[in-house]
Amino acid sequence: MPLNFDLAGKTYDPVTEEVSADAIAAYAAASRIDNPRHEVGPDQVPSLIFPVATGLPLMGAVISDPELNVENPLMIVHGEEDIVHHRPMKPGETLVSTPSLESVEDKGKGATFVAKVATKTPDGEIVTEQWATIFVRGAGSGAERPSLPSTESPERNDQVTSFIKHVDEGMPPDYAAASGDHNPIHLDPAIATAVGLPGVINHGLGTLSLVSGGLVDELAGGDPRGVRRIQVRFTEMVLPGSDVTTTVWESSDDSFVFETVRPDGTTVMVGLVELGSR
Repeated sequence: MPLNFDLAGKTYDPVTEEVSADAIAAYAAASRIDNPRHEVGPDQVPSLIFPVATGLPLMGAVISDPELNVENPLMIVHGEEDIVHHRPMKPGETLVSTPSLESVEDKGKGATFVAKVATKTPDGEIVTEQWATIFVRGAGSGAERPSLPSTESPERNDQVTSFIKHVDEGMPPDYAAASGDHNPIHLDPAIATAVGLPGVINHGLGTLSLVSGGLVDELAGGDPRGVRRIQVRFTEMVLPGSDVTTTVWESSDDSFVFETVRPDGTTVMVGLVELGSR
C-alpha cells in the first residue's frame, strides 16, 4: 500500500526528558568514541550524534503512525540524517522534544518521508534540530517517475585528512542498547538474511557516530562544541568486523566534505561538517 502522501505537516505529542550524564557516556562508548569530553564529570558534553538517542524513539512515533501506512518497518531504509546543534545539551537539564512529519513523496516503486525532531528547553530555547529522510521500499504508487536532476554536491578542495575506524563485532548490540534502535537486521542474522542482507549489518547511525568521533578529533581539536552541523547521506551497508576509511576535504565557509568507504572502496556515506562555536 502506498504511503499517505497528504499527511505532511502533521505534528506529534512532545516528550519531556532529562539529559542523563550516564546516557551520554554510554552512547559514546557504544559508538567506540574515546574522548574524555563524553565521560561523566563537570565538563561533560554529548557526542555529535547523541541527539538521536532521544530522536529515534520519537521518529518511531512517525513511522508507526497508522495514517502514514508504513506496513512493514523492515522495508525502511535510512537515507539521510541532518543534525544542527544550536548549543550543547547539558547533563541534568530537562528538554522538550517534538516530532513532526515534514514531507511525504512518491518515488514510484518506493516512497520517502522526512521526520523532524526539534528539541528545546521548557521556555522555548532551541537546542538541537534533526531530520531523518527515510525511504520505504514498495510504498510508492508504482507509477513511473521522471528522473530529476542530481543535486549539486558541495565543492571538494584540498584534502585535509584521512583516518580509519574499526567496526567491531560487538558494536551493533551495544549501539542498539545505547540508542534505542533494536531493528533486528542489526541484531538477528536469520532476520537479516530473510530480508536479503548478507547478515547482520551495523547501524548506519552507529557508523556515522563512530566516524563523527574522528571528525571531531581531526577538525575541532577533540572538542565537539566546535561542530555546529553534521549532514550525511547513507549509500551502502557496513558489516561488523570490518574497517572503514574516511577522507576529508575543505569545502567553504568553515565547512568540510567527508566520504567514508569500505575496504573494497565502496562508498558507505558522504557528508558535510560545518564548524562553529556553540
